[in-house]
Amino acid sequence: MYDFIPSKSWLWYVFVQKGINILGGDFTHFQVTLLIVIEFIGIGISSYIVVNKLTKSSQTAFITAFLSLLSCFFMEINFLEPEAPIAILAIWSLYFLSKNKNLDWFIGGVLLGIAMTFKSIAMFYVAGAGLYLFYECFFIRKSNFWQITQKGTLILVGFAVPLLLSLLYFYQLNRLEQHIYWSYIYPFGSYPSHTLFLKKLIIKTFWFIFLTILSIILALTVKDKSKYWSNTTFMVSLFFGLLSLTSLMKSQASHYFYPAAPFFSVVIAMVYNHYSKIYEQKLNRVYLALGILSILVLVITFITRREVIQRLVQIDDFAIEKTYASTVNRNLKAGDKALLIDFGTLFYFHSHRYPNVPFINTEMQTSDYIKKHTDVYEKSLQDTSMKLVFFGFRHTVIDDSTKINTPENKIALDKLRSELSKNFTVETDSVLYIKLWHRKTSK
Repeated sequence: MYDFIPSKSWLWYVFVQKGINILGGDFTHFQVTLLIVIEFIGIGISSYIVVNKLTKSSQTAFITAFLSLLSCFFMEINFLEPEAPIAILAIWSLYFLSKNKNLDWFIGGVLLGIAMTFKSIAMFYVAGAGLYLFYECFFIRKSNFWQITQKGTLILVGFAVPLLLSLLYFYQLNRLEQHIYWSYIYPFGSYPSHTLFLKKLIIKTFWFIFLTILSIILALTVKDKSKYWSNTTFMVSLFFGLLSLTSLMKSQASHYFYPAAPFFSVVIAMVYNHYSKIYEQKLNRVYLALGILSILVLVITFITRREVIQRLVQIDDFAIEKTYASTVNRNLKAGDKALLIDFGTLFYFHSHRYPNVPFINTEMQTSDYIKKHTDVYEKSLQDTSMKLVFFGFRHTVIDDSTKINTPENKIALDKLRSELSKNFTVETDSVLYIKLWHRKTSK
């Protein structure tokens, strides 16, 4: 662990590796897809069981599970993302917190602590739970200050248990400094803020945001306000969802929204369940109209854009991935190393090669590392086992477009180019049409 710079917390890498080992031990497309499907099943089943237990309504549970799964496709969880196991753990944490007993708050905290070891975003759920306790004491007065102090202490102690065990584990491995930096300091202190994906996020999640806002407004209009606003499940879900959106202040990548999705789905489902009984006949007509409209859209799409339908049913032969692998491997012998600057993760993954630098991409974490190691590329190329260097397809040269012009990255890339000009020759690949730099042969 930490031989390479991580982009997530440590348990995510263990989870993926163990999952792939159970599924056969090789990172094929089929096995990775199967692991994603298993995550989906976990989200769906957990959402249904937990909400059904808490609300005693199979309709509410089904809608929650359906929306939680549907959101996966709009929020990038159909890629292999840690937000999936985090969501499962947080959903079960909701179950224990909603029971609202002291021991249950401790168990809920432990589950969120485990989620934190997947990705630091889980911390915001704890903040949401704390906000609920404040609300319970000072707004609806279901608990006194001493009672919420007990619950708050227990959830924090539970949350701390997995984190302290992690610290002890990495201390024993002599990797405590790296663990603390990449798990706590970098995510909260050094990860850069940007709005590169804001427009994309709004387009992809507008429907879900609309349903959430509409549901909250409708919940405010019911005569019996306690039906929702004094309901522990509803309010913890609402606070979980709202506080988990805090991470969007850093980046608006779609998967940053997903930690809120299962809990806003609970809110939507609970409100829908109430109003569906009142407006049953009108809703049936709406469903019929939506069904006819959907069929019409499919027919028009099939007639005018048949290739869209074909993309949904054709089985990919992964030819381009095979090309990535062959491009690297046909230029290297056993024991040779390659430095793949842009889109590096794809090429490393498919070729089963590893670099002699502690990173496999040039994303934001790598830019942070380069701040203190501007000679990392230079030293890499001075290693005589480094036989191949190439840059991918981006005009930005590195993956992290936000830091391409920082002094540190400029210095590092200048040293790289200097070393390339001295000890490497360049050719254009005949298949991918990218420039390949080969080490000069010794005379």
